[in-house]
Amino acid sequence: MKQLESVSDTVQRAIVVGIVLYFALFFYAEVTDVFAVRRAANAVFGFVALGVGAVLLSNARETFSPLGGAGICLAVGGIAQLVAVVVVDILIDSVASIAVFVGIGLYVYAVLTAS
Repeated sequence: MKQLESVSDTVQRAIVVGIVLYFALFFYAEVTDVFAVRRAANAVFGFVALGVGAVLLSNARETFSPLGGAGICLAVGGIAQLVAVVVVDILIDSVASIAVFVGIGLYVYAVLTAS
């Protein structure tokens, strides 16, 4: 996991800003029930998942290691989420959610086994 420490501060800040922006849009959409804000939150979620997936995948020693698998799942989930925003399809949205969930699980597994 030492290789993740080499990620630039700019990339780390962009990921944090994306996550904060996602939650701000998500809570605003929940309170106001504005469909456009909900779609914007979903788009930000897709970009964050894609970005985190790319960072994990580029820093994995092997593509099919748990860290590489987490990166692949998060990237696929991010792409699927962006497609779901454009197409507005619940099935694609579900695929995105499952892929991101599996990616997070693989990342947790990678962290636990690296310790």
